[in-house]
Parts: sequence; C-alpha cells; structure tokens
Amino acid sequence: MFQARVLALSFLTMVFGADMGWAGAWLRADGETFLSFSVETEFENGITDGSRLYGTVYAEHGLTQNLTLGLDAGGYEEDFGKVIGFLRWPLGVTEGPTKLALEFGMGLANDTFAIRPGISWGRGISAGDTPGWLSVETRATIFDGFDGVFETDFTIGLKPAPKSIILFQLQTGTPSQSDPYAKLAPSYVHEIKPGRHIELGLTAGILEDDDFKLKFGFWRRF
Repeated sequence: MFQARVLALSFLTMVFGADMGWAGAWLRADGETFLSFSVETEFENGITDGSRLYGTVYAEHGLTQNLTLGLDAGGYEEDFGKVIGFLRWPLGVTEGPTKLALEFGMGLANDTFAIRPGISWGRGISAGDTPGWLSVETRATIFDGFDGVFETDFTIGLKPAPKSIILFQLQTGTPSQSDPYAKLAPSYVHEIKPGRHIELGLTAGILEDDDFKLKFGFWRRF
C-alpha cells in the first residue's frame, strides 16, 4: 500500500507538474513552455447576449529546473486590464509529494502599475485508483498606496483517465476598496493531441458576485 502511494505521488509530480493549467507550486521543467488561451462568456437570465467576453492569456516557461518565467494577462474586449509578468521558484526541499513555491510579479492591473508577490502550496493525492492533487495559491496584487486585492485559489484536480482532467476550484478575493468575494469554477480538460488540451468550464459567483459564466480554453505544452 505504501509503495503504491509513493508510485502514485511520483506519477503526479511528473505528469501534473507538466500538464496542469495552474501549475502553482509545481515548476515547469527546464526548457518547457506552457500556453493557455481562454474566453469567458457572461450570461444574463440564463442566455448570453454576446456583449461581454473576458479573455485570458497565460504562459509559463522553464528557464531552469528551479526557475519559471510566466505571463498572466486578461481583460474584456474594450479593456485589457491585466498584464503581469512573474518569476516562480521553489521554497525549501523540492523532493517529495509536498511542494512550496514563491512568486514575484509586476506589470499593469486596472491601468495602474502593480506588484504581485505570491506563495503556492501543492500536494499529490490519490482517490482510490484515481491520481490527483491539491493546491492553494495565494497572491496579493498591490497598487500605488498599498491599495489592491488579496486573492487565494483552492484547487482539487483529478485525472480519472489518461486524457481527462477534472478541476474543482474555489476562487476568493479581498479587495481593499470593496467587500470580499468568492466564486466556484469547475472545469473539464481533455487531451485532443499530445501536448494539446481543450477546457470547458463554468464560473459561478457565490459571495458578493452572482455572475454565471461559461468558459472555453485551449492548452498547449511543448
């Protein structure tokens, strides 16, 4: 039993560290690149009018085994409100099922210069014969005058089949100028070709946010 668990966790370190869209505490391998493009469509009364689309571009590249360079950008058609470049590196021992990583980013958010420090925790798990992982990603986007938002995402990922990933994510935030919010964001990811995935998901506000969105994304790893 112990040996099987060790093998499952080793499998997660190799597979999820490369394939998952939110790598979090798992760094990219040296020379590996990951790209993600997604679009969220807002719904109103259950029917979208197509007037509000939120697009994101997310990229990571392994500069070395212990240093990942990334880009996190997103916004609406009329307002591309976030462009953050960042570096991520491991914290503490890199071997074993539990991972910790520090991150520091800077760029523009809401048309204002911002810095974004963060820390990520991750651990491989198994649910019976199904491998998976848990991760917690915390970051603070800080504007001039120390205004900004403190965000934490909690993610459970499962890989029930070789080409399938199921994600359950709770997204939370505490803006300095408004009330805290929380959203649920489940999604399904399917590998269509080696290194290429499509993602279908939903985002539903549960605290200070009642928006309901449909998400479509594309992942590419090379």
